Formats: sequence, structure tokens, C-alpha cells
Amino acid sequence: MQEIGMKMKILQSLVWVGTLFLCVTLCFTLDTEKDNTNRDPTSNLGSAPEGRSTDKEERQADTNDYENSKSDHRTIDVTDVEDSQNLADIVEESQGSSGETTTEESHYSTENDKTLETLGDGDNTEESQSSSTGHIIIVEAESQSGVSGADVDSKWESKEEKFTEEGQAKPMPSPGEIQGRDLYEAAMTLLNETKQDSTQAYTLLQSAAELGHPLALQKVAWAHLLGNHLSPNVSRASEIFEKLAMAGHADAQMGLGFMFATGIGKNSSQAKALVHYTFGALGGSQLAQMALAYRYWSGISVASNCETALTYYRKVSHTVADEVSLNGNWVVQRVRLLDEVDNPGSTSALLDDDLIQYYQFLAKKGDVQAQVGLGQLHYQGGRGVEQDHQRALNYFMQAAEAGSANAMAFLGKMYLEGSSVVKQSNDTALKYFRRAAEQSNAVGQSGLGLMYLHGRGVPQDHKLALKYFTLAAEQGWVDGQLQLGNMYFSGLGVHRDYKMAIKYFNLASQSGHVLAFYNLAQMQASGTGMVRSCHTSVELFKNVAERGRWGERLMEAHSAYRTGRHTQALITYMLLAELGYEVAQSNAAFILDRHETQLFRQGGEGFSRALMYWGRAASQGYAVARVKLGDYHYYGYGTSVDYETAAAHYRLASEQQHNAQAMFNLGYMHEQGLGLKQDMHLAKRFYDMAAEANVDAQIPVALALAKLAFLFSFKYLEDFQWLQLQERSLEELLGPDWDIYLMAILSVFIAVLMLFRRPPPRLAI
Repeated sequence: MQEIGMKMKILQSLVWVGTLFLCVTLCFTLDTEKDNTNRDPTSNLGSAPEGRSTDKEERQADTNDYENSKSDHRTIDVTDVEDSQNLADIVEESQGSSGETTTEESHYSTENDKTLETLGDGDNTEESQSSSTGHIIIVEAESQSGVSGADVDSKWESKEEKFTEEGQAKPMPSPGEIQGRDLYEAAMTLLNETKQDSTQAYTLLQSAAELGHPLALQKVAWAHLLGNHLSPNVSRASEIFEKLAMAGHADAQMGLGFMFATGIGKNSSQAKALVHYTFGALGGSQLAQMALAYRYWSGISVASNCETALTYYRKVSHTVADEVSLNGNWVVQRVRLLDEVDNPGSTSALLDDDLIQYYQFLAKKGDVQAQVGLGQLHYQGGRGVEQDHQRALNYFMQAAEAGSANAMAFLGKMYLEGSSVVKQSNDTALKYFRRAAEQSNAVGQSGLGLMYLHGRGVPQDHKLALKYFTLAAEQGWVDGQLQLGNMYFSGLGVHRDYKMAIKYFNLASQSGHVLAFYNLAQMQASGTGMVRSCHTSVELFKNVAERGRWGERLMEAHSAYRTGRHTQALITYMLLAELGYEVAQSNAAFILDRHETQLFRQGGEGFSRALMYWGRAASQGYAVARVKLGDYHYYGYGTSVDYETAAAHYRLASEQQHNAQAMFNLGYMHEQGLGLKQDMHLAKRFYDMAAEANVDAQIPVALALAKLAFLFSFKYLEDFQWLQLQERSLEELLGPDWDIYLMAILSVFIAVLMLFRRPPPRLAI
């Protein structure tokens, strides 16, 4: 037993010695490999070290990864990835073969990715902020709005990439590319000036397009399609759009979508239009985003989805709000062609040339009010007057020298904002604002409030800013109301009060301020200070989006129509109709209804398209379009005759918009029994309602009531029971003295005859 015990102890000792020897050998091998790796960093590029690195080394590795990600960022084309390749393979391929990573390295990598996302998209926060430019920013989490991370990618893609996908430096641009870029920039400089030289600008754009500049090609394609600035050439526009769309340009996708949606230059296909709109919207085209938002809001070719419409409208509105904050508010004219025809000279959207010349004559004579009015027209543009800051400056200077507080205040705005005509100067702006505010001018008080709010030329003082904004708002100045709303929303100088913010935003929106609509839309969409309403927020965001620069095309289309270029006007109105402009929809329907263009004349297609546009305009609340829908179904224009449907449209226009024409038509249909039960009493009721709704309807209603009375009498006589009268005796009907009544009537009749037959008296000679 003792020998067995000794043998077991010896065996255990040998096992311990062998184990220790193996451990020492393994450690020596690992140290040797580590030394080899440190001596030659490229010898083991495909694998990561198995040992644990220090914190300093990990931080240095993370820094290198971050720098590499900035310098070698590239976009992965998913079409080149095979279906069997998963997301991890794509990420590994884009980052290069970096081997395995430890848990802490993965953690640091995740944190760096979050940092990059934050830098790429600063709006990705759930907190409410107040921008220094006059509009609030309330952005929900990306998962709530349903938007993918394409925004971050698009911002990275918009920056100039210095390396190709293989990590090699990009080749230098050719002389032709450099020349095309210079021509394009020169053309855009001309177009961005307050007094544009469109002819010279588009000459430069054509030259740049011939050199292959993609943005110049887009401009040229739209000009050919709309017939504006260049000759109409739909086939050329289609060719350019297809070429650019294949290269991934979003605005070209929008152009193709419009052509497929309207059937201009393409066979009409709403499915293809939807595909191109979607690609364009995902690529960042604001026009495509508006078109897609309107389709989801109205349920055109897609299922109606308020949240999706909200997502796209919010994107466009954010851009519009930024442009308004930087460049000031601009006016979008909405002229209805139908109103101009029905009531010529009654529209107030455009100023007559004679009236402008009269104001110019008064301004030369020293009339201060005329000088200030002309200065404001040229400063903001609109109503048929081109924006011209040089003329605005001259008029304001003349009025300010005469002591006009309004002119001083607007001079302060011009110097505060700065332009190609006026160099930005806080000191000069402060001087004019103070001189205007000393005269209790609301514009000057609001300007001083802005300077104290942002500390421009003066120390920042929220209390003083609040004071001046309150003084301006009490006088009804819209900018003062807007800024007061911002201060109550953000709690600058006051306690945060969402109810007061909503109050002042509503007041500013009543004057039509774009940023007030935007701020209300943001609060509605996020439910800040009020119950969340998707429908209301979409309507508000839509209002903001339609006030973008593209709204200027409304006046371009109107000018084309007035000069007899009806086809070009129709195409432009159809483009804006795709974006959701109700005025453009009704104007396009008006042109098609009057057959003033050669487009869509085959087989009554014009009436069918007009019916579609009248329907879209009616769904946005235009009462006249609703009446037109009833007329089309009543007469069978573009559809079959359907009196019931016509009566339904008339009833909607009567009940919802109190339209006198719809009430009159309902009265007539009740009178004739067309689509409605014949009822003389209801007919008279609707005639009377039409006369009460509109004074102009009183004469037609009077004639209709006279006709109705005659028909009612004739109907009564027609229904009178003459057979029963013959069976009954005259004594039962007129009484026992009926013969006396008859003799009296005959006597009166004979006396009247004798009176008229008596010869006239002879004159004395």
C-alpha cells in the first residue's frame, strides 16, 4: 500500500512538471509572435492581435478609425452586392479587412458611429430648440417619423469626395469640366441677383450643358419642357432627364415622374410616375418630395397616409423656413384665370402699369407715402413688380431724408440683412432702427428687439428684446408677434409658456407670415402645447412648402397665358398642380375647359383631364371647382350624364361653401325633377337662398321665381277638376245669386268697352 501511494505522488509530480513546461513554452511562443508583429506591422494585416491592448492603444485606434472614416467615406452601391451577401459583409468590405475586434473595441466603434450620425444630422434630437433666425425646431426621433437614415447619407454625399471606392485619389477634373462649372456658377450668379438677366444666364447654362455639367443640363431640360427662357422641346427634355436619371440625379427623376404622370412626351403611367417620384424624393429633390407628399395626403395612386405626407412636407418646409430666415419672406401670387374672365379688372393680385407710373410720378414730386410704398414693392417684389433692391434703397433713402419712420425702419432691415446692393452693417442698422423706434414705429421697435435678442451691435439683452417685441406686437406688426411667440416658446427672458407662444404664432399667421405657419405646424406635429393633429399639421406644412421659391412659377405661367403662350402656361400649371397647388389645378382645368391649347384635344381627352383637375381643386375646398364638377356630370363633359352625382356636388357646394350658383342649380333641378324629386316649394326655397347668399344672384332669381309662379299656376289649372265642375250646378258653386254677380261683371265689362270706344273730343277752332 505504501509503494502504491509513493507511485501516485511521483505520477502527480510528473503531471505538474509537464503542465508547467507546456505553459512556459506557450508563453514564450506568444511573446515571440508579438515581437514579430511589432517589428513588421504589415506582416499580419489580415488578423488582429489576440492579446488585450491597453486603454491608450484602444483610444489611438479609435482616433485612427474616426480619421479614416472621414477621409475615406464612400457610398455603397447596393446593386453591386449579391443577394447572399449580408449586411456584416458589406460593412466589413467598406471598412477594409481589419480582422476581429474585441468587445471594448466594438463599443468604441458604436460610440464613434453615433458621433458621426450626430455630426451629419444635427436635427436628430427630441428636444425643442429655438433658432436664431425666427423659427423653432421640433424634430421627433427618426423611428417615430418613419424616415430612414437617408438624410445623413445625403449630407455626406453632398460633400466632395476626395477618394474613389478603391481608396485612390480622384483624377483632376478636365479643362472642359472646369469650364462648365465656371459657366454654371456665373449663370446662377445672374439668376440669384435681385434684378435677373435671364437671357444671358440661360445662354451660359446652355454652354455649360454642352460641356456636360449635370446641374446645367437639369436647368436646360426644365426650360425646354416648360418653354420658359428656352424654346419648347419636350423630346430634348425627356432625353436629358433619362440620361441624368440613369446617373442618379434626383431632380431628373422628378422630371420623368411628371412626364409619366401627365402623359407629356410619355405614355401616361401613374405607376411609373410614382416610382420616379419616390426615387427623386429619396434622393433629396424637394419638388419630388412635395409631389409625393400631396399624393399620400390626397390618396392619388396610393393609399392615403397622413403620417407619410407629414414626413415629406416637413422636410420641404424645413428648407423653406431656413431660406425665409436667411433671405426674408417673399410673396407668392395666386391669380385665378376664371376670376379674371368672370370679373375683368377686379383682381387685386397685379398692379396696373398706369397705377405704378402714377405712384412713380408722385414719388418724384416728393410724396413720402408713394416713396415708401414703391420702396416696399421693390424690396419684396410681387404684384407684377420685380424685386429690385437698388430702387428700393433709393426710394427709402428719399423718404428717410424727409423724416419717414417707416423708411428708416426698412433701411435698418436692409442693412441688417445685407445684399448685393447693401453691405451688411450692424451699426448702420442700429442707427436707423433707433431713429424709427424713437417715433414709436413698430418696424423699428421689432428691429431693435432682434438686435438685442441676438446681440448684434449691442450687448445681448433678452429683457430689452422682449420689451421692444411687445411694443411692436401691440401695434400689430407681424415680426414682433412672431418673435414674441419664439421667446415664450423657448423661455427667453420670460417663463416658458406654450399657450402664449401659440397665441402670438396665430396672430402672426393671420398676417400670412411663413415662419408662423411653420412654428404652428411643428407644435401640432409634435403635440407641444396642444393636442397632436396630423391632419392640421399637414395642412400647415403644406402651406409653408407652397411658399418656396418654386411658387414663382405661378406668375411665370400667368405671364405666359396673358401673352398667348397657352401651351406653355398649361404645362407649368400642370407641374404645380402635381405639387398640390390648388390655384394651379383650377387654372389648368380652366385652360383645358376652354380648349385654348393643342394638347389633349383628341377624343375629348381635354374634358376628362379638366374633370380630374376640377376634382382635385374641389377636394381642397374651392367652391367653384365643386360647382364645375356638378356641371360636368350634368352635361356629360368628360363623363356620362349623371343627374344624381351632379346634384350631390351642388349640395356639397351649397352646404359647405354656401355657393349661390350651387343653390340656384339645386332649385332648378327640384323645379324640373332632374336627379331630385320635383318639388316647387323646395325649388322656391333654394332660389331664395341663392338670392340671400349673393346680391348678384337677385335678378336671375327674380326671373326664375316669375317663371316658377307661371308654371305653378299652369300646373294648378292643369290639375283642376273640370269634370267635377260640370257635374255640379252653378248654384252649389257660386250660390243662389250667381246671376246677379254675372250681370254686374258683364256691365262693368261693357262700360269699359264703351269708354275705350268713345271718340276723342274735337278741338276748338
